[in-house]
Amino acid sequence: MNCTCPYWVQMANIQITGKVTGREGESPVTVRQAKDVTIASFNVRDTDYAYFKNKDDNPGQFYHCEVVGRQATIVAERINRGDDVTVYGQPVWRQYQGKKFLDIKNCRVQFIGGSAKKDSDSDPF
Repeated sequence: MNCTCPYWVQMANIQITGKVTGREGESPVTVRQAKDVTIASFNVRDTDYAYFKNKDDNPGQFYHCEVVGRQATIVAERINRGDDVTVYGQPVWRQYQGKKFLDIKNCRVQFIGGSAKKDSDSDPF
């Protein structure tokens, strides 16, 4: 292996595309402070991860996504329930009440189709 970076820097990444989920009438994004870093978290439902003959039978796969830093503030301002997004980041398994869930940490978010609120034509992601 020919690499100039330390072995602990290399990590698996995942890319998913789906719709932002959340309760109707509430913001889909939760923002919190951890020391001096802003963290925004939201959920995405991906229905393309598996093939179903009847599209209505596809329950989808849900991912909990976290964005940190300046991008967290931007995501919190722009993202809406039902927006189409592509999320790229580090997959992390967690267990809750005997079930396993896949979270995506250190995300980069790309808005698809212009469904998100935009203040300008430039996309900071």
